[in-house]
Amino acid sequence: MEKIVDALYKKILILLAIAGGSWVYGIKFYESNFIFSFLLFFIFLFVSVIIIKNYVEMNKIIKKMKKEMDERDT
Repeated sequence: MEKIVDALYKKILILLAIAGGSWVYGIKFYESNFIFSFLLFFIFLFVSVIIIKNYVEMNKIIKKMKKEMDERDT
């Protein structure tokens, strides 16, 4: 279970970098190339939804791990 949480954590970090980069480049190209900026904005939104989904999944796994640890201790 810990390996799964670690993998999700690394995935979230990579997705955060992608989201941040697409946002910054979207702002940079806003004046010169509006269509490219619009595409980068949709990439940012898509990656943000994936980040939220992975974060919720990771929290479910962590809660399950804590519950299993509490059951072992009792």
